[in-house]
Amino acid sequence: MASFLNAVSGLLFLLIALAAYFLPTIIAFKRKHSYKYVILGINIIGFVGIFPWIAAFVWAAWPADKSLIDPLAGNVTGMGKRNTGDTIGAIQYGKERGYEDEKHK
Repeated sequence: MASFLNAVSGLLFLLIALAAYFLPTIIAFKRKHSYKYVILGINIIGFVGIFPWIAAFVWAAWPADKSLIDPLAGNVTGMGKRNTGDTIGAIQYGKERGYEDEKHK
């Protein structure tokens, strides 16, 4: 009986550990992330170190309407969200469009 309980507890621990390890993938699929399969790939190769897992987790959990570069580039539209084209190289265009959108509110 003790060996059965050890086997069940070991299996339960393994399932919890796998769920924790694949948490970025679970989040990405649950949120219907556009790059869910890329996040899965990063998560699979993430066993080589902690940094791929952290990158996959951040990417999966990051708000879909914000760019990963927003904290560095700032809020270029002034609207609190990212629009297509509002990344490096299109900052001025994003500012102008953001101001125009604000005028029409």
